Amino acid sequence: MIILKAFKDLTLMKKILYEELPQSIRVLAGLRHILRNNVFQLKMCVDSWPTFSTAICYHQKQNMQIGSSFVKLPHNYSIFSKNQDTLRSLLSDDKLVKWKNEIEFGVSNHHSEIVREIASLRGLHVEENGGYHSYINYSPEKLEMPDRKMSTLATSTLNESHAELVAQQFSSEGSNKINIVKAYIKHLPNCSVVDEKGHPVSWMLTDEFHCLRMAYTQPKYRRNGHYQDMMLTLVRERISEGFPVYCYLQKDNVASIALANKAGFTRGEETTFMYMSTSEK
Repeated sequence: MIILKAFKDLTLMKKILYEELPQSIRVLAGLRHILRNNVFQLKMCVDSWPTFSTAICYHQKQNMQIGSSFVKLPHNYSIFSKNQDTLRSLLSDDKLVKWKNEIEFGVSNHHSEIVREIASLRGLHVEENGGYHSYINYSPEKLEMPDRKMSTLATSTLNESHAELVAQQFSSEGSNKINIVKAYIKHLPNCSVVDEKGHPVSWMLTDEFHCLRMAYTQPKYRRNGHYQDMMLTLVRERISEGFPVYCYLQKDNVASIALANKAGFTRGEETTFMYMSTSEK
C-alpha cells in the first residue's frame, strides 16, 4: 500500500487517470479535490508506483468544523481497479480500510462482489444502492444545449442557512445529514433557482468527489427548466476549469437521462453504492 503525497506523483497520477476514463472518473475527481484545496482531506492510495493496477481515493472518518459545530464524515472509498487481486489485497489492509460502522463505497458493479465478500468476513451488513450509471461530459464542445435560460426565475447559490431545507429531501445521510449538507454548501460548488422573494425552490450540489448530486425541485416549480439551467451553470463552471463533469443517474430515471444525453453527456459504467453497518437495519 502506497499513499501518494508528492505533487509530482499526484500530477502524474492525474495524467494516467485521464487516460483511463470513463472507468476512473470518480477517483480522478477525488484527485482533483486533493490537488486544489483538499478541504475534505482525501488521500490517494495505490498498490504500487509509478505503475499501478488499483487506486483508491478515500477519507477516513473525521470531524470537520463548520461554523461553531463539527460534522462527522463517514469513511468513504472510491475505487478504480484493473486487477481484482490487488484490489482485494488493498481492501484487506486494516491500515487502509477500518471495517466498521459508517463505511461507504462507490464501486463499479464488477468490483462490488469483492467489497461484499470482505465486509461479510468482517461481520458487517451491506446495504446496496445500485442501478446507477455514470454520465460524463468531457469538453465544452459536448455541451450541446442552448445558452439561453429556460427558467424565468433567477439562479443563485445556496448558503449554510439553507442546509436544513436541502437535507429534508434526502434520507441517506443519517442524523448527521444537515451538517454534511452544510459542509458541501460552504466548501463546494452549488447552484439554486430562487423565487421572487429570494427563497430557493430548486437546487443542485456537488460533493467532495465533484459529482453533481442532491438535485431537487419543489413540486409546484417542476417542468419549468430549472434543473436544466442549474446543470448548465455548474457544467460550464467545471468544464471551464478543464475537468470532466459527471453525475450518477438511475437506469429508470428517463427524464434526467434524456436531459443528460441532450447536454452531451456520455454514459459510463454501471455503479453500486455500498454502505456498511454492524447489523441489519
